[in-house]
Amino acid sequence: MSLHWIHLVKGPSTVFVQGVGKVLGKDVSNSKVSVRAGKILPFEIDCSCKISIEGGVIWLGHNISTGTSMWNDIIQKTLRDRVQKTILILGDNDTGKSTLSVYLLNESLNRGFGPCCVIDADIGQGDIAPPNTVGGAIINKPIIDLRDVDGQLFEFVGSTSPIGFEQIVIKSIKSILKHFRSSCGICIINTDGYILNKGIDYKTKMVEELRPDLVVCLGHASICESLRERFISTTQVMCGNSPSNTLKSKTERSRRRLNQYLRYLPREDNTKSNIISKNLQQVKFMFKAKWYYKVRKTRNNVFHFENKINSLQIKPRELRNMFVALGSDRKNILGFGIIENISYRRIYIKLNVHNFNKIYLSKSGLSQHNRVEYRITN
Repeated sequence: MSLHWIHLVKGPSTVFVQGVGKVLGKDVSNSKVSVRAGKILPFEIDCSCKISIEGGVIWLGHNISTGTSMWNDIIQKTLRDRVQKTILILGDNDTGKSTLSVYLLNESLNRGFGPCCVIDADIGQGDIAPPNTVGGAIINKPIIDLRDVDGQLFEFVGSTSPIGFEQIVIKSIKSILKHFRSSCGICIINTDGYILNKGIDYKTKMVEELRPDLVVCLGHASICESLRERFISTTQVMCGNSPSNTLKSKTERSRRRLNQYLRYLPREDNTKSNIISKNLQQVKFMFKAKWYYKVRKTRNNVFHFENKINSLQIKPRELRNMFVALGSDRKNILGFGIIENISYRRIYIKLNVHNFNKIYLSKSGLSQHNRVEYRITN
């Protein structure tokens, strides 16, 4: 393999590899590799290997700042023994958290650790769950992109920002981790980019409650040292470098998030048969970890969701086009949908699932016509 230069490809692109090559520890020798729009992948190839692309952009980067060798120390210390481990990855936006998650996963599988668990806790820019959601999956073979993974277990948070929802995110991670931990050698938790200012308090609380075996902090050495000093007797904390030239534009981030919504929603060309109505008295609603069992519409045209203690008020225009999760008494999350309409007695939802009696509300709306995401101020 080439020791100095890495071929970086930004999608959308199709890459043709003729010879020996790897992407984040996965063997891609003599193969065709698809790179998603906005994604940057490092191709580490043998000196005799030839690489060509259709679409996208390709350039050379030095292995010190772009290749997987920058994380050799993390890999060696993490995988030097065959002990079950939980690894929490922290860092600001675009510091390589998802990329390192994939590399750790692939190296764990390559070294015989067996099935690995990945929990995607980035509720705004996640890869294996729709926005507003923490998702998890057990993975048995190497991958090049977390978006190639279908989420197997979901916990709905109801916001694309962790601010104000910090404890709900932590509880969601704990729930998925508890479900998967016993059947996996390595559990990798990929987090959101909220780490500066009050974000460090949030991530400190996350470490305290999850108690991972290893915390890897990318990008901010001062934050890493702060965490290391705080958890010196309980959790190993490692600092890691971030790949260079990986920043996404605001447009790219918006497009990727919209695509992730659409991945879990009914196709636009589907007919109205996807719209299901439910009597408001036959379902219960959750928002911000609180259940509401009664819904009434007042004279000022506002819906009141109520339980014995709390009341949540939402205007009809905020409910229409709201992104929601659907569940039942047997399974928390069955699927996802968009509220089409709501009346005094019934709610109409466009979805791909049936037999639900729980609706998880969110702070996100998604226009059905021009496909624009917006925040709801409920």
